[in-house]
Amino acid sequence: MKLQTMNLRLALASGLLIASHTLAMSLNSTAELTGVPPCDALIKAGLGKSLLLPTEASYDARIKSYWSLNSRQHPFCIVQPRNRREVSKAMTALLETEAAGDWHIAIRAGGHNTGGANNIDNGVTIDLVHLNQATYDNKTNLASIGPGLKWMDVYSKLAKHDILVPGGRDGDVGVGGFLLGGGSTFYMGTQGFACDDVKNYEVVLTNGTIINANATKNRDLWLALKGGGSNFGIVTRYDMEALPNTELAYRLRTMNVTEISRISNALVEFTENYEKHQEDALVVYLIHNATTGVDQTLVGSIQVNTGGKTNDTGFAKLDKIPDLTPSKYEHVSMADSAANSLAKGGTWMAESTLTIGNDKRVLKKAVEMHEEFVQDLKKRFHATQFVTEFFFQPMPSMFNNISNRKGGNMIASDLKGKNALLWTAGATVNTDQQDRAFIQSLLNMMNVKLKKYSEACGASNDLVYMNYAAPNQDPLGSYGSKNVKFLKDVADRYDPKGLFQFRFPGGFKISRVEA
Repeated sequence: MKLQTMNLRLALASGLLIASHTLAMSLNSTAELTGVPPCDALIKAGLGKSLLLPTEASYDARIKSYWSLNSRQHPFCIVQPRNRREVSKAMTALLETEAAGDWHIAIRAGGHNTGGANNIDNGVTIDLVHLNQATYDNKTNLASIGPGLKWMDVYSKLAKHDILVPGGRDGDVGVGGFLLGGGSTFYMGTQGFACDDVKNYEVVLTNGTIINANATKNRDLWLALKGGGSNFGIVTRYDMEALPNTELAYRLRTMNVTEISRISNALVEFTENYEKHQEDALVVYLIHNATTGVDQTLVGSIQVNTGGKTNDTGFAKLDKIPDLTPSKYEHVSMADSAANSLAKGGTWMAESTLTIGNDKRVLKKAVEMHEEFVQDLKKRFHATQFVTEFFFQPMPSMFNNISNRKGGNMIASDLKGKNALLWTAGATVNTDQQDRAFIQSLLNMMNVKLKKYSEACGASNDLVYMNYAAPNQDPLGSYGSKNVKFLKDVADRYDPKGLFQFRFPGGFKISRVEA
């Protein structure tokens, strides 16, 4: 009898213990749930520890880390996968969740895009910040780079192996969006667009499958990702061909705007003869920044020789133009150059871009438009409330030749047989979103006028460079009907349900482009 009583007590105790444990688990699970289906789906998928919620300080800090105010939207939650498998798990969990509510998904790599592409208000942001590896295999000469890195970190990590890869000039720019949009670098004269040096992409598809895309496997996807943007899956690793980590010869100059005619002539000549000095890189810019105490437009140039030469003839004409302040060529690493070239963030940003012929007349018109733009802004703002910058980069036809040698990309065919210049107009304002919209409207109208003028001069070009394009522009459509059809076919093949087209609305979508 005593034994039976003892067994009964043990059974009751065991039952109570199990019930208590089950209840505790249930309570903990309930406490963890957010009431938001996609966020709860991530928790149930085992990604609760990778989730940031609006009630947490870490969420607020992550939102504030976006470069421009345009991108500081507030998703229901942020998920930060720690590896490719967690990216796959997050993708699957979100896409299998009932989407009856008004919510969608965004993907963040570096967070430097000016808005709409890398964050979302109603939905979930997949933040790739922990995919931050930068390793080197000396047997293959490939550097493997995670999309969550910024370029200044890529350069510093790869410098330990005495190598680099062509990447962003501004160190705060992220890897992911930069490479998917093409990537303009100091090394374009010898290497082409940055995407031309990507030998392999590791991609998570919408069904959760992880694949590699390269010249021999999934070649069509490999080609489509070189300028095709965010249309096919989440890239979790870029394998890029490495270059020796040689120092740059770098010169940053400021000149009087009265010299703009001579500077423009030098830029056109530089572009026309690019094949004779392929190690050189040049950016010419107009800037009005009264926050520095100088309420006038200045013209500047960034002159770089990637071979470290300080006496290259490519800059001969420019070097004859006097500086406002003394400057000279300095030998710097790519890591130091990027770390010291950080555009100020934390403001509202407006931008627009256009590719124009390598023509002095069109260049002159763009310069005149900048001054008109500044005067229009001064009618609405105090001079210290805004900053303008127009910059010009050579886009010679030889970039297409380099791309073809490396397997091709989606961008460079527009440059075939004709030298061009990339015009990018940008302005920041430190007031509010309504003022940003006002500035964006001015830039949109200016773009139309400059396009018409370039056409009248017989000096137009169809290319709209994705990484500088405004949301109202159509970079994918500018690639031509053949490439548009190709991109649509690739998207259909790797994402047959079209989930990347309507569940991931940010960025430029090929489904929105007419064939």
